[in-house]
Amino acid sequence: MSLYIDGSTLSALCFKHLYSNGSQFGFLFGMRVNQTENRISDSQGHLSNTNTLTLQYSTPNVSSYIPWSGADSLYHRNGLVCMKTMNALLQQTNQILLGWYSCRHNSKFKPSLKEYNLHTNLLKAVSSVVCPNDFLFLLCTTSCSENNSTHILNHGFMQLLDRHLTEVPMTVVNLGDTTRKEYHQIGNATVTASLRIKHILDNHRENHLSSPSGQMEEVQKVLLLAATLNNGMKRMASEVVESETLLKQLTDDVCVLKQLITQSELQELFALSSASQNETEDILLERKEKDLEENQQLELFINTFSASKHNASIISASDILVAIDKKKETQTLWQMNKN
Repeated sequence: MSLYIDGSTLSALCFKHLYSNGSQFGFLFGMRVNQTENRISDSQGHLSNTNTLTLQYSTPNVSSYIPWSGADSLYHRNGLVCMKTMNALLQQTNQILLGWYSCRHNSKFKPSLKEYNLHTNLLKAVSSVVCPNDFLFLLCTTSCSENNSTHILNHGFMQLLDRHLTEVPMTVVNLGDTTRKEYHQIGNATVTASLRIKHILDNHRENHLSSPSGQMEEVQKVLLLAATLNNGMKRMASEVVESETLLKQLTDDVCVLKQLITQSELQELFALSSASQNETEDILLERKEKDLEENQQLELFINTFSASKHNASIISASDILVAIDKKKETQTLWQMNKN
């Protein structure tokens, strides 16, 4: 059995392990790839039959991990696993559980009795999800020489076979071609003195750690920046909501004002039309009365003219024509106003 692990996942685990003051524990997640291999073997030359052997196996690919927030909260002193805490951690991802890891400082690359007992109990707890032979254990240990000139980081995967944790071949999928010149087995820093290396490492640790508790200063700055950006985005979102609400209110007020203006204009037009109609009726009534009065005068004049013919020398014909023209003009104006 062999397995694959992403270089980013392995480097993240190693980085977190190197810059932590205590041991680290967590679960490993990923996926399983089913592969089929055909092996063809020939016997007695090309005249004989060809034998084909088909092998099917599953290869685990580790791609992520979830650390335990507190190792004491996941298992008790006797090694029993707390199922409630474990289920809460497993619900944080949709990937397949492949195993767990343990990272410790200044120790040999060998599983301890505590780790063996914990691996057995975890295997019992997840036996319904993971096959016993497929549950993996990643062990990472660090050590250094007496003069602090050589720092060693050991890591490897193991599985439980016949009550023994045996190592499993591991392949880093995105490490790159190690035969190229960018990768060297011996770094350039080993040319310097051992004390110089220790001084460089100590300065690097002091510059990246903000407190003896092991918290990284850059991580705290990034978290502070993220929190500030999040608060700023929330404030901007609330301001946008308030502005949109105010805009909606103003739009509604404008619509109401437009309706009121339209109604007032219609009322003014109606009032003007009513007033003009009343004025027209008054003018027509006044002219009608004048026409009636003129007709009466004309009739009276004609009657007087017919009754007293001897007075024709006094009343001229031009006066009669003028009276008739005035009557016609009055009738024409009355007809135009009526239309």
